[in-house]
Amino acid sequence: MNIRIEELAEQAEMAANKGDHVDVKIMMAKFAELIVRECIQVVDGMADPEEDSDRYVWALHNASEKIREHFGVEE
Repeated sequence: MNIRIEELAEQAEMAANKGDHVDVKIMMAKFAELIVRECIQVVDGMADPEEDSDRYVWALHNASEKIREHFGVEE
């Protein structure tokens, strides 16, 4: 498994830790949210406003916004 995915899984597990147990539903939701946020960061990091056309930068920004809206992830 990808190391970054393992790190995100560990973060999700820590967020769902309820002391004596881990709430699996919370853990799965947090893991999904972290993956979506990571994907948004990748898309946002692709544009170089200094070198890329305005249309390309707009398309990337629009893509990350659509991903955010689709999965209900707030900034």
